[in-house]
Amino acid sequence: MQYPYTLHEDAWLRDGPVFAGGQVTGYMVSGMPNGKRARIANFGAPDLKDWRVMRINADNTQTGWMGHYGSVEDALAALQQDYQ
Repeated sequence: MQYPYTLHEDAWLRDGPVFAGGQVTGYMVSGMPNGKRARIANFGAPDLKDWRVMRINADNTQTGWMGHYGSVEDALAALQQDYQ
């Protein structure tokens, strides 16, 4: 079954106090199976592309940051592959 994974921007690289005024560096992923969620973040921002995934269970336990992906889309595709 294909789940409707949805990316929600929740972290930005910015200069100064302007909320959500810069490059997106992190997303919360919803729409996963069994109430699970995930976060995808760029650990190389702003110049490098080092996107990693953290899985979050329904009871809010979390895994460590995993993977080294070149884009948020690559990280999301890997996450989707894990739950097929």
